[in-house]
Amino acid sequence: DDWVERKQVEEIQVRELICTKSMPSASMLVLAVLNTVSGLLVSVPRCATAKLDVISSTETFPARGGGIFKRRIHRYQSPSSGEVLDPNINPTTIAKEKALSANDNKFKAADAAAARGVLPRGDALDSIIIKLALPAVANFVILPLVGTVDTFFVGQLGSSSALAGLGAANQVFSSVFFVVSFLPSVVTPLVAAASASGDENLLRKRVAEALWVSALVGAFASMALFLVPNLALSVVLPVATIETTKQLATSYLSIRALTLVPAMLSYVGFATFRGLLDVITPLKIALVSQAANVLLDPLFIFTLGLGVKGAALATCAAEIIAAGLYIRLLGLKKIVAWRDKLFWMRPPSFNRLGPLLAGGAGVLSRSIAMNTAFLAVTRATQAIDTGSSTAAAGHQIAMQFWQLGGVVLFALSAVASILVPATLNAPVNSGGGTNAAKRAADRMIGWGIVAGAALAVAQLAALPLLDLFTSVQDVRDAARTPAIIGALLQLMNGAAFVAEGIMQGHAAFTRLAVHAFVASAGLLTSLHFMGHTLVGVWLSFGVFNLIRLIAALHHHLVSGPLAKSKLRTAPL
Repeated sequence: DDWVERKQVEEIQVRELICTKSMPSASMLVLAVLNTVSGLLVSVPRCATAKLDVISSTETFPARGGGIFKRRIHRYQSPSSGEVLDPNINPTTIAKEKALSANDNKFKAADAAAARGVLPRGDALDSIIIKLALPAVANFVILPLVGTVDTFFVGQLGSSSALAGLGAANQVFSSVFFVVSFLPSVVTPLVAAASASGDENLLRKRVAEALWVSALVGAFASMALFLVPNLALSVVLPVATIETTKQLATSYLSIRALTLVPAMLSYVGFATFRGLLDVITPLKIALVSQAANVLLDPLFIFTLGLGVKGAALATCAAEIIAAGLYIRLLGLKKIVAWRDKLFWMRPPSFNRLGPLLAGGAGVLSRSIAMNTAFLAVTRATQAIDTGSSTAAAGHQIAMQFWQLGGVVLFALSAVASILVPATLNAPVNSGGGTNAAKRAADRMIGWGIVAGAALAVAQLAALPLLDLFTSVQDVRDAARTPAIIGALLQLMNGAAFVAEGIMQGHAAFTRLAVHAFVASAGLLTSLHFMGHTLVGVWLSFGVFNLIRLIAALHHHLVSGPLAKSKLRTAPL
């Protein structure tokens, strides 16, 4: 009575979650990161479906006490290959295995294609980069945008001395700030490591230590700037600078100095949330605080008649608002126990500060080298025409114009400093490892090249907007050629900034410091020969960034951990 019955098995859908086992490099790696950073869910490709034919039969077996008995047997056969499978295997298991195998081959092919592509190609890796970069761009664009607004309002005063004084004071304040704020750059990776390990106590200690040291260092720097602003400004203002420019710069810097501590606390707060992979909270704080700056600028500058002093007061108000919001949120998230008296009465020991100070030494050295270059450029522009300050005013406008576009490249650099080390340190079966990190790093440099070219075109097209910053025609004319040179420099800045971001991800702070000192030496040498004109000053900027580009690419391609010679012996 044997009989065979064939019937079609209902189609089995294998859910998307199973597919993550076979996702390509970097895709699976940052799913959680993206969800944490932006609340966006990444679409995972649906797995293949599977169909099996069932062959059912009744077979005869001898019974224990004699006689026979019949049992129904189910075998599963692939309609396409005709392969008959083990009867003990469940069809759902077979379907899942076949689906996973098909997707594994598909994703391996995608990985191979991605390995060959340096420039953006619209694949999963590009999607990840874009979703990480957009919040970063928004964060980075706010400060130079507000700086541009300050320059715009001060420019409406119709005084080249006001613009020159604003530019000199802003450069001194920024240089002092970035030299003394070396700790937040180290806080981000330390907070990220503590958070990833689940050690909440270590996280709180790292943040508390950074707050303590930053507040202490900031207080000393603030006091020095407030008491002797003329001494600090003498670094960028030659002796022959007209008295009006000196007075306006001194007034602005004396007021800004009072909020150096709030600025330091805000920077630590920003670094903490970034280490926790939260870039949305800093973005919201920046929007609120800088909106206050934009609203207060015309009120203080024009309505109250405070001029350049009004611009300084508006900026100070924004710094205090930002610091207050960060302090409140750090307390609400229980990262810092502000109400605990021991927090204020017991500073961290020197031994506990070891990781912060060790990493901060390289960052501090690089910051000193970089800001030495920036101060030298500012001094050179102030010395070109000390009688009118036209060149210095034109330089201030061109610099704001250049920085406003450059934030996209800074954002890509920040993404590279996070994505590349995360990929490198992730397990290979989760899409990590050296080869995956190499692909991510190469793609980031490709994005830098494309973004730099796009910015160059956009800034050249936007040159007519320079006339909006001032009504003084001589200043407009002085700003035009430097703005053109700055736009062309974006062509190399894209790859240079991203390659340096990759180095930061490798914690190569000492190498970065060496590169910065060499580049600064090149800039100072160039200024010695070409710094007597505004065009020569901006061409010297080109020398500075070209050296940085060559050095950073050498690290990436030849001497760094992702160089081809290192990958031959490194694990996948």
